[in-house]
Amino acid sequence: MNVKIVTAMAAAIVAGICSAGAARADGFFVDGRYGRSDFDSSGKDTALGINGGYRWGAFGLEGGYVDLGSLDRGYTGSSGLHSGIDVAGWTLGANGHFNLTPNWYLSARAGLFHWKADMDLVASPTNAKFSGNDWYAGAGVGYDFSERFSLGLNYDHYRAGKSGMDFDANVISVNTEFRF
Repeated sequence: MNVKIVTAMAAAIVAGICSAGAARADGFFVDGRYGRSDFDSSGKDTALGINGGYRWGAFGLEGGYVDLGSLDRGYTGSSGLHSGIDVAGWTLGANGHFNLTPNWYLSARAGLFHWKADMDLVASPTNAKFSGNDWYAGAGVGYDFSERFSLGLNYDHYRAGKSGMDFDANVISVNTEFRF
């Protein structure tokens, strides 16, 4: 067989599988996440997030809030030794929910990340604050228990940095999604 024909057939099968289950994801959704953040070897902490949005078929829009936790005590950045740095922010982006079977799915998300970092400095009793606009992206796999509820495992990367400071975080999380 011709490679183009095989490729076209494979693409049609994948599209058919994805679109067959994708109609179940239509409508409003709320997504809660609980996981572990890793600040590029500078520390690990608990990450929490909540998203809401609307999906048309397999694709949708989302907005939410994520608390990435804190970098460990003793992190040394360009401005000296810190006793802790808390990073959190708002997200706005696009997402996808692609059914592989009637119950198993792959997910993807990406968008803008408006973050804030509060830094406690060891050398003085002051608190430095940073904020900025960067990006986030992630992918996951999960299981639809019903048309209204799913449970998944996700990997997300949140880019956050300013003035030579790097607050990037990688997050592995479990999420629950409720659809209306």
